[in-house]
Parts: sequence; structure tokens; C-alpha cells
Amino acid sequence: MGKKSIKINAVLNLIKTLMGVLFPLITFPYASRILLPEGIGRVQFATSIISYFSLLASLGITSYGVREGAKYRDSKRDLSIFAKEIFTINLCSTTVSYILLFILIFIVPKFYDYRSLLIVCSSSILFTALGMEWLYTAIEDFKYITIRSICFQFVSLILLFCFVHSKNDVLVYAAISVVSSVGSNIFNFLNARKYISFRHIKVRFSDLKKHIGSVMTLFIMAVTSSIYTILDTSMIGFFSNDYQVGIYTAATKINRIVLNLVVSVGAVLLPRLSYYSGTNDKDNFLKLAYKSSDLILALAVPATVGLSVLAPSVIEVISGADFFDAVSVMRLINPVIIIVGMSNFLGVQLFMPLRKEKWTLYSDFAGAFCNLSLNFILITWYGALGAAIASVIAELVVTSVQIFLARKYISAKKIMVSFVNYLVMSLIMGMCVYLASLISAPLLIKLVAGIFVGVIVYVIELIVVKNQWAILGISMVKTRFNSGTSGK
Repeated sequence: MGKKSIKINAVLNLIKTLMGVLFPLITFPYASRILLPEGIGRVQFATSIISYFSLLASLGITSYGVREGAKYRDSKRDLSIFAKEIFTINLCSTTVSYILLFILIFIVPKFYDYRSLLIVCSSSILFTALGMEWLYTAIEDFKYITIRSICFQFVSLILLFCFVHSKNDVLVYAAISVVSSVGSNIFNFLNARKYISFRHIKVRFSDLKKHIGSVMTLFIMAVTSSIYTILDTSMIGFFSNDYQVGIYTAATKINRIVLNLVVSVGAVLLPRLSYYSGTNDKDNFLKLAYKSSDLILALAVPATVGLSVLAPSVIEVISGADFFDAVSVMRLINPVIIIVGMSNFLGVQLFMPLRKEKWTLYSDFAGAFCNLSLNFILITWYGALGAAIASVIAELVVTSVQIFLARKYISAKKIMVSFVNYLVMSLIMGMCVYLASLISAPLLIKLVAGIFVGVIVYVIELIVVKNQWAILGISMVKTRFNSGTSGK
């Protein structure tokens, strides 16, 4: 199928991620002001519960499919065989997941109270299985993924404004959320015929066995990592109330949007890193890996500082005055943007291509144990604040273990130097953002002014220190300008 440009893939994935940022920035402010903290909390609690069943349904197929599928992308026949084997495993796990879900809905009192919401949200499990998102990432067809996602986001936006008008429209909001996130996956299944064909391909149990070991390892990794991501919301729902879930959701909503934006930049490199690893091209592998880690820090550090400075304005603009208690929660949990950014780099972009998934599993176990233990204590005492503290500590444990395990492949000192450099520039930027936020103006204007000043100051700093990304950006602008001038 040929190699696709990493630059083009990165741009397409960035566009997709930016739309993923803009969509919640439009929908969440609208929904939060109508549904209020309690309504948002109900939906988020149900979503967190369904996430566990989604994990069971998907096993470790998403990551495994990308890594292994990339090896077969030059042969439609081989890719089709691999895809049908993985899809068969996925259908079996999805069936088991649904059976367990319906059993628990009727035997767990808390679940029975949320049964309608759980059933609506559970449709995402089926759509995810049909979507085979891993296939499009493995073959690097980011153009299709981007266009499809944007179209469905616009459809969901229209549905939201048309059908969500009161705090009683919780079920409708939940359904629209499913449509916006995975509803388009039905088209993935239909469009997959361009790349694979299941006709005349028979799958036997012996064909599936060779995938089970790696899939289960990745599944266990996903389960352990979810303990300090999804479990926070679930435990707040069980040990506190819907209001605290709503506050935690508001605080982490923007945080996770920014984190996803940071992580997505490196996500497009996984197929290429897997390729270099598979061909034992160590020089190109390490060169690309260091570039990825530096880019993650270049984005994550200023984002963390800026978001913390602007937290009061961000919460009020995005969620409304009813969510003001989320400001302190957001400031506490913002460091995970940096911590998880590096953890994602180590666990996904370094360990997976090197087939060191077990190392990620070890770190996830350490983080899961830490998070689970702290959650039992801190959520009971402090609600959403306690969950934020537990999450940051758990993520620090995970990343620290990964850095220790990765010492044979990368230099922690080299990465730390980059971190310190970006931190110094970000703190200077943060002071400028704070001063800009003191202007006497409407709240939205102050927020926009703070963001604008932060971006300008940070870009100037990058140019002054001759940062590689600033140089690359200037070079791309000059090239585009010169080509445009010569074309006249």
C-alpha cells in the first residue's frame, strides 16, 4: 500500500485531534449548563462503568492490531487473513462483555438504578468492535479517519442543540455522546472493503491461538492502567455522589482534551517505529524516539503551566459558575499532562515496538496498586480532590518505573535536560499569562487574551533559543511562502 508521509499523517491526526478538542469545547459548555453537575455526573458515572466492559470487549486488540497489522499492509491477502482473525476474537470478547453487563445490571443495586443509561452507553461497545479502528491506523489511512470523524462530530452537534433542552435529557445526551465518539464506526466496517476482504477466508481456533498471548498481555496492561484513569470516576460515584463526579468531570475534561492533543502528535509515529524496530534499524528508531519525546515535552509543559494559571477562567467559561469547585481539582491534576505524555511515549512508542509490553505491565501494576489504595482513603475524605491527588501520585509511580526499565535504550538525563529547558520557558510564559489575565474585561476576552499572550511568548522563546521545532516551523513557512511566490 506504500509508505505515507509522516508529516502528512501528523497533520491529519492533528486536525482530527483539534476537532476532538473543539467539539467538546462547544458541546460540554452547553450540556453542563443544562444538565448541571448532577446530570453530567450521572452520565459520566455510567460511561465509566461501560468503559470496563469496553476494555473486556476490545481486549488488547487496538494496540496489537496496529503493531502487527502494519507488517501486513503491503499484502491485501495477508492483511485480510490477519484482520479476520482479530475481528473474530473481538466479536467473541464483545459477546462475553455484553452477557456480563446485563447480568450485573440486575444483581448490583447501584447499576440497576442507572440501567437505562448503562444500556444506552453500552452501544459504544458494539460500534467499537465493528469499527476496526486499528486497521486504519496500521495502514496509515489518517485521511479517511479524519474526514469521517469531523462529519460525525458536526452531526452530533446538530443533534445536541436540537434535542437536549432540559436537565431531564440525560439519556438523550448520553446517546448523542456515543454517536459523536463511535457512531461513525459503522462506516469503518463498510469502507474496510477497500483494504481487506473476508470472503473465502476460513478461521480456525488454531489460527486464533497465536494471537491470544500478546492480546491478553495488552489487555491486562489496559485493565491495570484503567484503574488509575477510569476507576477514579467510578469510585467517586460509589463512595461520594453525582455532584462530585460532575466536578471531577469538569476538571478533567479540559485536562484530558489537552493531554489527548499532546499524545496524538506522537501516535502517528507508532507504525513507523514498529517498522524500524522490525527491521533492526536502531539508529533511525532512536532518532525518531528522541524527537517524539522532545515534541511531547515541548507541548505538554507549557500546556500544564498555562492551564493551571487560567484554571478559574477555563472552568467558568467551559462549565459555568456551578462548577467552580472544579478549579482546585483541575490545578491539582494538571501535572498528569506531562507525566502521562511521557508515560505514553515510553509505554506505547518505545516499549511496544521493542516488544517489551511486559515492562509497561509492571509499571501499570505499580500505579494501579498505588491509585486503588489511595482512592479508598482520599475519595472518602476529600471526594474529587482526593481522586486528583491519587491520580497524580499513581501516574508518577508508573512513569518512574518505566524510566528505570527504559534506561538501557534511552538516556533519562537527555530527556530531563529537555524537560528543564521547557519548564523554565513555560514558567516565564506563565507569569506573562497571569499578568494578561488581570486585565479588566469580560471573562471570555480575558481567557482568549491569556491564551494568545501565552502562545506568542512561548513561540518567541523557542525562536530565541533556536529550538529545533521553531527552526522546523520557520523552515516550513519559508518553503511554503517561496513556493507560493514562485508560482505567481
